Amino acid sequence: MARADVAGPPSPGPVEQVGLALRAFRRERGWSQRALAESWGIPQSLVARAERHAEQLSLDACLALLRRAGVGLAVLGPDGMPVVRWEETDLLATDRSGRRFPAHRAVRPSTYGPRWWWFHDYFGGRSPGPAPRWTAEGFAIPPGTRYGRRPRPDAPDESPRWPG
Repeated sequence: MARADVAGPPSPGPVEQVGLALRAFRRERGWSQRALAESWGIPQSLVARAERHAEQLSLDACLALLRRAGVGLAVLGPDGMPVVRWEETDLLATDRSGRRFPAHRAVRPSTYGPRWWWFHDYFGGRSPGPAPRWTAEGFAIPPGTRYGRRPRPDAPDESPRWPG
């Protein structure tokens, strides 16, 4: 008699799935961890760590191991299907430090550089370097804010004031 409240084995998370994929690859070939490591030219300890504690490896290392095992990694949408299309700005747009723009900002290409670059770097006497290719200029500043920030009180009984 089957019981409805008895669940099967827990569903493995992404970290466990990396190790399971590598184990399945080894099992298909009848290889030990040492044989896999020798075949791929990597330390056996790396194979052991990937199978046991993949969260200790970088994402790049996990992807490289999975790729060699013929397995991919996917980001799934709410419908369970892989997400294969991303906005161009999410893929390419970075500030001049190489960071992505905040997700809530509207980012667009900038042919000649944003205004802040012209005023602060180009005309401002700094060594300008190349003009940024992307900008998030043109957003509406929320009412009651200055430079996108709300005033803050210094003490609980004080009225709000702007940072100095």
